[in-house]
Amino acid sequence: MMGNGGLVNRLSNVEAKDLEQDCRLTGHDEHLLDHDRKFDELFEAMDRGELKSKGLFYNNQEFDAYVFVCDLIRQAKKRIVLVDRYVTEKTLTMMLKREKGVSVTIYTYDKSKVLEMDLATYNEQYPDSPMQVLPSYGMHDRFLFIDDTAFHFGASLKDLGKNTFFFTQEDFTLQEVLKESQKIQAEKES
Repeated sequence: MMGNGGLVNRLSNVEAKDLEQDCRLTGHDEHLLDHDRKFDELFEAMDRGELKSKGLFYNNQEFDAYVFVCDLIRQAKKRIVLVDRYVTEKTLTMMLKREKGVSVTIYTYDKSKVLEMDLATYNEQYPDSPMQVLPSYGMHDRFLFIDDTAFHFGASLKDLGKNTFFFTQEDFTLQEVLKESQKIQAEKES
């Protein structure tokens, strides 16, 4: 409750507004039933203590979202793999939260000169914990792998909490996520 107080408070407000709206409406249409079902699923997940496996962050919850992702990064024991089109020094800074010896690989679409400089500066200062940045193609969604656990994010790590976004823990593997990207890369190279 302490770690998710802001989320619980916001969801309570949303639930109250949802109940008020239901009272004003004389009948349910399919859209409202779907809306209710989604909120019920989220509240049930909260009741089961599954907030770490899926959740919702709202506009202006930048610090809460940042702390959440940094906590995930701290949990890594072997490796962190990020697939994200938009990587900045903020993303690199988040990776400083990892334990010593945990490798980091970032797959990104646009490896700009600025990112290359940021990465070189990072790796020069932290030679015992270097990061590797590799290209990804055809990827829109963002994925964070903490060891072998996959998380899907509705926003880039650099923008978490600036707008409302949802995250979920998923069952797929890194190979499944990168399969199409690697196929596109092979076509570009041939």
